[in-house]
Amino acid sequence: MTRLLVTVGTDHHPFDRLVAWADQFAADHPDIDVLIQYGSAAAPRHAQGSQLLDHSQLQSEIAQADAVICHGGPATITEARRAGHLPICVPRDPNRGEHVDQHQLRFAQRLDDEGVVITVNSTDQLSDAVSTAFKRHRADTSAAADGEHQLPQGVRRVGEVVDQLVAGARKHPAHSAPADSDVTVLYIGGQGRSGSTLLERAIGQFDGLVSVGEVVHLWRRGLRGNETCGCGKPFHTCEFWSAVGDEAFGGWDKLDAEAAVELRYAVDRTRYVPLMMRPGLAPFYARRHAEYIDRLGSLYRAMSKVSGAKVIVDSSKHASYALLLAATPGIDLRLLHVVRDSRAVAHAWSRVVERPEAQGIPMPTYGPVKAAAMWDVQNAIMQGLGNRLPYRRVRYEDFVESPKDSLLDVLSFVSQDHDASTLGFLDGETVELAASHTVAGNPMRFTTGKVDIKQDVRWRTEMSPRSRAVVEVLTSPFRRHYGYNGHSNNVGGRGR
Repeated sequence: MTRLLVTVGTDHHPFDRLVAWADQFAADHPDIDVLIQYGSAAAPRHAQGSQLLDHSQLQSEIAQADAVICHGGPATITEARRAGHLPICVPRDPNRGEHVDQHQLRFAQRLDDEGVVITVNSTDQLSDAVSTAFKRHRADTSAAADGEHQLPQGVRRVGEVVDQLVAGARKHPAHSAPADSDVTVLYIGGQGRSGSTLLERAIGQFDGLVSVGEVVHLWRRGLRGNETCGCGKPFHTCEFWSAVGDEAFGGWDKLDAEAAVELRYAVDRTRYVPLMMRPGLAPFYARRHAEYIDRLGSLYRAMSKVSGAKVIVDSSKHASYALLLAATPGIDLRLLHVVRDSRAVAHAWSRVVERPEAQGIPMPTYGPVKAAAMWDVQNAIMQGLGNRLPYRRVRYEDFVESPKDSLLDVLSFVSQDHDASTLGFLDGETVELAASHTVAGNPMRFTTGKVDIKQDVRWRTEMSPRSRAVVEVLTSPFRRHYGYNGHSNNVGGRGR
């Protein structure tokens, strides 16, 4: 007999709405075996009922079910996904007294947008969704047996889109092979708060390489906001950036700052990745896309000429911006994908970090659910790009363990020679940082002098068990892939 599992979790708020919907479905479909874990709600009259299921029982029921209906709890959704289901999600609504806030509504909508769950808001939608889930589960049985379901469908789809985009970009003559006139850009990508600023600053100490920070923010924070450069001067009075503006555009005053910021946001957003794949399908986007990558080409050529460096080190991190650079003629893009334990990253995003250049406006903070989702998506896109473009991955933990080996590997990646004097700025696990012209980024970009390269493991003692569990569940497939083993405090072995 076909089996349907319904679970409301263990929250103390009664979820009578979902239990009533599922119980009515059981009454209307006596040929389907329906089990409802109902928690603090009233017990069902038509379906089988169990007030609580321990973790092992829940896993067993999910494995036996042909479809799963659940609330918007991340752990339940992930357990269902691991078992090969497309979960039907009814998020708890605080306006109905079903929860304390709207985080389940927001989280479920995000996952629905990515194709990871089916969100329903009525009994009619519930019936249709169950039928769809039954068909999907039968079709995916063989794939689930191979473990394909372990990578969230929405993340897989992003990777597929990236592959198609970059495959198309490589057909452009500018991407067929680097020319001598091309500007080599070492692009540091991945999720923010992964230690990329320290790594970028260390790489920028090599002769022939120049560290420029997060260029993706140049238009808003530099051109319009006149925020402080890493050298300590405002953007418009910094000799380096003034010379870049003169070389690229005949002076920054030749550009309309508001229009430049608007152009960036009209082209560069994660949600525009499908348009980047086929810009010709949307003429308005195609025009803005062509205008923006032309501007980027002028900017990076100017940075190369003014600095005299062979390699521009850009730590913008955004995967969508990497896609734009990949499509920019005249740029030889090299991807350095920086990965850090998702728990450490999520904890870092929860802390308030002041930006001294922004008059008291701190860097944004995110909760564990959003931080975990961002970690998954950004790393998936960067890994997808790595299937087509020159790519190197470094775990931040490995960089801390052996800075010398990591930095020499990066130097080799960008085809730069080295000898005994190359690492004169590195003394064991201490790096000597000179001032740099970083246009934006973590406040650490203002630090000069000797800096210890060491782990920040505050998450082990400061992160709540619940937050840690949420992050571990939502990021578990990629965490294992990158060598962050199990749920312990260890970060696992060296990355591949």
